[in-house]
Amino acid sequence: MITRRTALKWLHWVSFFVIVYFYFVEPDENTADPGGALSTHAGMGMVLGVVTALWLTTYLIKGLAGRPGPKLPVWGKKLHPLSHKALQIGVPVVVLSGAIAGLAAPYMVRAFGVVPINFAGGTKFLHELAQDAHEIVFDALIVLIIGHALFHVWRHFWIKDNALRIMTPKRLHKYL
Repeated sequence: MITRRTALKWLHWVSFFVIVYFYFVEPDENTADPGGALSTHAGMGMVLGVVTALWLTTYLIKGLAGRPGPKLPVWGKKLHPLSHKALQIGVPVVVLSGAIAGLAAPYMVRAFGVVPINFAGGTKFLHELAQDAHEIVFDALIVLIIGHALFHVWRHFWIKDNALRIMTPKRLHKYL
């Protein structure tokens, strides 16, 4: 039986690597196969959508999995839940804005080249507007993620509360 903590670790790292993919692979910049790049982008968006739905459902039912550690200063104890809640809101907003951009496209978008995600009934203006909004919220999410990561790296190495071990697989604990 998989525990909640194990499931959250998987969701955490799958979403992390999908978001890293989005950061480094931009469909508009792929001149060799822009249609294939968009198709893959849409497919990875669907993967992130499923992961986000699972994680958000867990959050809504059980709340945050982690609590601020006892070694955190007062400001850290206040920042900890805010940081996590911002991510619990931020990731679904990015997924939703990407879905809206896909639905607003004036051409057919197929996730991984197979699954149709729209009806090609949008307009160029609406699609560009939705894409711009999606890029803005994605950039804001990247800032949140970097701040979140720096906070936990600081916790782990500065106040030495082993914060990084909470969300890493046990096999990696010897390196932390």
